[in-house]
Amino acid sequence: MLFDLGNYWVFVALLAIIYVAITTTVQANIGGKNRLKTIQEDMKSVQLQLMEASKSKDTAASDAVMKKYWELTGELMKVQFQMLAVLLVILFVFMAIFPHFEPGAEDDIRAQLFDDGLAAHCDLLSSDGVFSNCFAIPANASTGAWVADANLYSAANESLAKNGTALYVEKGEPQDIWVQASSQSGFLDGLLGKTAYHINATADAQNVTRGQTVALHAAVSPALPAGDRLEGSLDMGTFYYVDLPFTIPLINIRRIIGSYGVFLFAAFVISILYSIGKAVYSAAMKKSK
Repeated sequence: MLFDLGNYWVFVALLAIIYVAITTTVQANIGGKNRLKTIQEDMKSVQLQLMEASKSKDTAASDAVMKKYWELTGELMKVQFQMLAVLLVILFVFMAIFPHFEPGAEDDIRAQLFDDGLAAHCDLLSSDGVFSNCFAIPANASTGAWVADANLYSAANESLAKNGTALYVEKGEPQDIWVQASSQSGFLDGLLGKTAYHINATADAQNVTRGQTVALHAAVSPALPAGDRLEGSLDMGTFYYVDLPFTIPLINIRRIIGSYGVFLFAAFVISILYSIGKAVYSAAMKKSK
């Protein structure tokens, strides 16, 4: 593995820096170099002209200025839409990188889930729509917070949906873990007629000990299509997270779990630091002139 849980933050921070550099460049050049800033300045000027025309009660001048204002508003919305579309594409490209590098998945315990009513699979009733399997917690397993995930795959092995539930192996707290639910079918997929699948995942025990067997159960809505499969996985308590030296106000979060969350937080902080640094530099350059 290129990165382990100890040094993976370097990779995430590097990608965040590259992302901020690319998006900053894009924002400055969509519609022309700094066009967005120019439009905003022109709109301020037009607003002043509109106030002057209103004071002088010059209807013809007011109409002409208002027409100019609406033209600028339309151009502003066009540039902002272009910017949003490009930034989302860039973000999705970066997000697609992480699953190929994030450490901690190589030791996951994986097994297919069955709806066959067999005790060997910890399934209670056959064909009741609840898929299950038994997972033994290894005797040498890491203690602390774990995640048990249920993943839905199509017959073509495409990931369709995911959901999980928390486990605590001999210790752990709710704030130590973040359980993520996702469906691969978004708004555009809905327009194309793709079905959005959702999973309800539960375990027969939450506080467990090493050596104990845990049953993972998952129900899919709508019903599981023929040829598709459900797979369960336990993360062995090894997953990527960053504990901040402070608690984020409002959302009351100190531990950020997973590449995506850490990446977005790092990009946010880097962009703020860049803006502050740019403002300080600009002020220093004006003073020196």
